Amino acid sequence: MKLQLIKKFKISLPLFIWLFLLFLTTFYLHGYLYSQKFSYLWLVTFAEILLSSLLYFYRLSMPNASLWFWGLISLFYIAVCQLYQMAAIILMIGFFPIILTDFLLSRLYSSTLAVALLSILGGYTFVFLNHFYHLISTLISFDGIFLLTGILSYYTHLIAKLISERKKNLILNQQLGQAYHGLEKMVISRERNNFAQTLHDTVTQDLIAIGVNLEGIENQLPEMSLPEISTKLNKLRAFTDQSQKKLRQQINKLKSLETKIKRQEKQIFLPIIESFKQKFHLKVIYSTANYNLRLKAAVELSKIVTELLNNVVRHAQSDEVIIISKVIEKRYQLTITDFGRGMSQKAWNSQDHVGHFGLTAIKNNVRDMEGTFKISSAKGEGTTVVLSLPKGVAINEQI
Repeated sequence: MKLQLIKKFKISLPLFIWLFLLFLTTFYLHGYLYSQKFSYLWLVTFAEILLSSLLYFYRLSMPNASLWFWGLISLFYIAVCQLYQMAAIILMIGFFPIILTDFLLSRLYSSTLAVALLSILGGYTFVFLNHFYHLISTLISFDGIFLLTGILSYYTHLIAKLISERKKNLILNQQLGQAYHGLEKMVISRERNNFAQTLHDTVTQDLIAIGVNLEGIENQLPEMSLPEISTKLNKLRAFTDQSQKKLRQQINKLKSLETKIKRQEKQIFLPIIESFKQKFHLKVIYSTANYNLRLKAAVELSKIVTELLNNVVRHAQSDEVIIISKVIEKRYQLTITDFGRGMSQKAWNSQDHVGHFGLTAIKNNVRDMEGTFKISSAKGEGTTVVLSLPKGVAINEQI
């Protein structure tokens, strides 16, 4: 609930700023145009800013605007226009496009009552402007209203599409994670079944054969000489050794498969670290509890560590790096710190990390795994990168 309120606040903040500037500009224009100033008008203006912001803050919680909301916002629009008279031209150009955009995006043009209400608002706006201004000025004002409506509609639709795509990517990533986990279980289960079948077809048969041979030796023991008994026992021992060798091979094969599916963190990071040590003489201090990583997390983290070490070599100009992984509050956390020249706050605090395509890719990969990605850096003080993933997404404790 708290998270939803924060998201609504972030979305409504630009609209609040727009409405604040719109009403404030209208208020000052009213004071300029009319010699008779209302002493209480500034209080009314701030009340209108607050009321309009609350209305649209509430509007964000509705999938589509209801007719009562449209009726309320229409009455509010007409009332403020009547209050400011000639100065309302700014309010009309800036506020009416918000109503029009909401109308278009909510697809209310299928409702006869909504279309009638919007037609009344449009007609009122035209008559109101034509009453105070020349027809040419009125038409120019309507051009501005339609232009602003088009811009708002385009960017609102674009943002909505981006949000929708992000939600789809998150759902797809969750499904992919479930598929990876299911694949792990399926492969291990299949190999275990194969192992059980192999035991039945080979080892079990070998044990039966050993038992039969021992029984034969036991039955023939009174009639056999000591050298014959020794020869048969040596052959039986060789056969037993061969059966044990087969059993070890099958067990090692099963363990090898589990190791491939259930990757340990050191198996992922150490080859990368050794490569950078040899090629770039980079000193890497690595600390870990050696967690078992899920297949997808292992693949993505190997890319991330490689990219971050590349950044250290190419940009940070540091000869020492510290890599620490641990679990904190049921989240897997990986921290990589260098002691190089660092980055400016503008560079690392950018939402899109302009000019740092590697960082953008890392940020997107971590986000797709439902994680967080943070950078702390300053010029001359090195850089610390911290990425945090849900424990269940990163660590495979059991299959």
